[in-house]
Order: sequence, then C-alpha cells, then structure tokens
Amino acid sequence: MSRRRPPQYDLPNPAPQPLRVVQKLLNTWDDEHRREFLETTVDLESWLAEQGLPKTRVRAADLRRVTEVREALRSLALVNSGHELDDGARTALARETKRAPLAVAFSDGTAELVPASSGIDAALARIFAIVHDAMLDGTWERLKACKNCHWSFYDKSKNRSATWCSMELCGNRLKTKRYRSRRRQEPPRGAPG
Repeated sequence: MSRRRPPQYDLPNPAPQPLRVVQKLLNTWDDEHRREFLETTVDLESWLAEQGLPKTRVRAADLRRVTEVREALRSLALVNSGHELDDGARTALARETKRAPLAVAFSDGTAELVPASSGIDAALARIFAIVHDAMLDGTWERLKACKNCHWSFYDKSKNRSATWCSMELCGNRLKTKRYRSRRRQEPPRGAPG
C-alpha cells in the first residue's frame, strides 16, 4: 500500500527554498478535502527526511507538536492575507520556540541560526530559523493562504495582492460561483422589472 502524498496544487506558485519547506509543511493539511497527510509517526519521519530536516525517531507526542506548530504557522501566514494572529497560535509558537531553541553559528565570516538541540526539537528549530530568515529577507510576507481553499501559496504578483492559490483553480471557481449567484438573482429576460 503506497503512502498518500499531499497534492501539488502549489507547483505554479512554489516559495523559494528554503521557505518552500514551510509551505510544504502548511500543505500537509488539505482543508478543502479535510485530509491529513501527517497521519502517523512514520508519515512525519518520511516527511522530515524528504525535506532534509534533522532525522529523528518520532513519537506520537512529537506528531501532535508538529501539527500544532503547522497550524500556528498557518495562522502566522494568514496575517499576510490580512488576518489577525490568533492568541492560540501566538501561545503555541512562544511555547515551541522555547522547546526548540536556536543558536548562532559563525563560519567563513557569516552567521547562521542553527538548532541548539536534537530530535524533533532540532527539526522544529530549523523550521523556525527558516521563518525568521524569510521575515528578514522579505519573502515571508509573500507566503499566504488561499481565501478559498486555504492552501498555502507564494504570491508572485508585483503588488503582492494575490488572494488565490491559483487563478485556474480557486480564482475560476469563485468567479463562476459569483456569476451564477448573480444570474439567479436577476429577473428573467422580458419579465416586468
């Protein structure tokens, strides 16, 4: 039996590396179809390895932590779409960044944030470092959640105003839905107005 993989809806709009890792994490939950792609500890271990994150043996508690961080990061990405950061997300991120600390490593005249722990904490710390660096370089504000399906996408529009993961998918769906709604509300042709 093959493992279910998250759909690749975001291929037209992938975030640049390493922010793509965070985008992929957000897209391990498919809100539109109510599908979880990190169902088991084995799923999470495989996902971590595929992303080049620190390998670790994952326990059930680790899986819960990662999915909680995922949802808190989704809330943080929704800020880029005009939403407020909810208090639950703020609390979860504060708690998890304490459990998964970062250190500064110096090498060849550069500084880098690196995990200061091991196991699942190292993997989460690496994700937090990616978010931190993306916020500094301005790429984080382009990582958004689609207003229709909530899929994470990277806004490549010039004015950073994209609201759909894809014009072909969600943009078209919403425009068609609005058109049909307007048509239902219009009086029939030739009817007295």
